[in-house]
Amino acid sequence: MVNVFEVADLLVSHAGAHYGDEVDLIAYYGSQSRGGARPGSDLDLFYTPAEGKNPLIGRTFLLDGLLFDFWALRWETLEGFATGTLRGWAFAPALVRQATPLYVRSPEQADRLARLQEQSRALEAPEHRPKMADRAQKSFARVLERLGALRLATHASRADITHAAWQLLSSVWECLALANQVTFERGFNRALSETRRMAARPAQLEALVRTISTSPDAEGILRAADELVVAVYRIQRDSKPAQPVALTTRERFDQVYPEMKDIVRKLLAACDAGDPVAASLEAFSLQSDIASMLADTSDRPFAPYQEQSAAFAEAGFPDLMALVSGPLDALAEAARRFDAHLRAWLGAHDVDLCEFATLDELRDTLC
Repeated sequence: MVNVFEVADLLVSHAGAHYGDEVDLIAYYGSQSRGGARPGSDLDLFYTPAEGKNPLIGRTFLLDGLLFDFWALRWETLEGFATGTLRGWAFAPALVRQATPLYVRSPEQADRLARLQEQSRALEAPEHRPKMADRAQKSFARVLERLGALRLATHASRADITHAAWQLLSSVWECLALANQVTFERGFNRALSETRRMAARPAQLEALVRTISTSPDAEGILRAADELVVAVYRIQRDSKPAQPVALTTRERFDQVYPEMKDIVRKLLAACDAGDPVAASLEAFSLQSDIASMLADTSDRPFAPYQEQSAAFAEAGFPDLMALVSGPLDALAEAARRFDAHLRAWLGAHDVDLCEFATLDELRDTLC
């Protein structure tokens, strides 16, 4: 059986002899670097070109039936892998963290690699939790996108379902890895045996993955996918540490009333015109804006209304969205009550309504 490091020595010698000044680094990673190689394990190699250079030494080949993958990774790509901004956080950082140099052009390149490895590991430290939680919340958009794709795929072929299922599972794993600030050294299959490394994870995660990836029942797949996505939503939502209140109620609602009053005007106009779709839209705009500000969910890209409704109801506002399928005159009356309540609520919290009767009144505020 071929000695993989003899092959590596040949590639490194060739690169050094013909492109020594154009290559900053040659390194290997994977099982050989982790110390987990078995007989027949392949060798994963990469090289980093010097700035502005493009030595064509990369190649992928089989030798004695064994795979050798020798590919180019520029410094900016290595940085993206190290931080998970390229190819994701769950698995890509492992390549940089495991990188074991076989050749470095100078000590500066060795130091640069070491700094990237340190930078990558630092992202698992407690002080970076808010940053990684933000990334988890943003990555949840892809989870929702792929859940929708899976729903469409259930109307197509088995291959479509499997394709969409694994895309969903990969985005779920990425979101969970970010929320837990953990990366995995090996691929998805091996990571499934390491779910306990994620302190926050859906119940029955392994069973849900098995159902979504292998079940012959499309409806069962969708039920499992829904359960998994809801669980992931809650985990990424709760992953961000509570932040001190940045704004007072007065600051948060400053200059809000004029815009809300204009929405009330549009809502009443839609009711008068007998346009239920426009009325529904304006009711949604008015209520969701106020509810979001009351619950202070502006920093969360996905905040279901049910997580905002408690603060809205507690503040005593009428529920406009509950009335959009009923008579428009009832919705219009509720909109007037909404406006009156909003004025009173803002006044009770010492928020200026920014409302003027004359130009002179406005002029006085500019002085």
